Amino acid sequence: MTAPAPASSLPTLFTPRLKLYPLTHDIVVRQLTGKPFTLDLPELGPVEFDTEWPGDAFAIFASLAQDTQSSGGWVMVHAGKAAGMIGPKGVLWGAVEIGYGLRPQNWRQGLATEAVQAVTAWLLTLEHVRRVTAETAVDNLASAKVLTKAGFVETGRGHSEEDGDLRLWERRT
Repeated sequence: MTAPAPASSLPTLFTPRLKLYPLTHDIVVRQLTGKPFTLDLPELGPVEFDTEWPGDAFAIFASLAQDTQSSGGWVMVHAGKAAGMIGPKGVLWGAVEIGYGLRPQNWRQGLATEAVQAVTAWLLTLEHVRRVTAETAVDNLASAKVLTKAGFVETGRGHSEEDGDLRLWERRT
């Protein structure tokens, strides 16, 4: 039996309109400075990162900066700009929960659906991943629509301190 893939070995993924680039330690550290920057990324060329990116996910950047080996997922790159983030929460084994978010100016363009489809497809190719899960706030109809379009089914309800009542989702191999 082989070991599960570490999150730090994430590949660059491509969709019709997005390039999903693995979040690197360098990107995290630069974003923590609070200043916009541009990086010339392999396979992508110059990518602009502004102070609005990655939105709510910024809260995890301080802990990611402490661990040079881990990955927080992928940067969603659209039209040469960091548009959002998507990634697994935890180890790539069994049931893998994903989370995602886009900058508001990139909402309602189908980009989240493309990213969820690509990441889910990649995760489900891994030997030890049996299903991909997600949670959405009950009133977050846009995320529910993204997951439905990406082939997820609602499996129940839950609750979190941060988001309140939740809808639970999954997609299996």
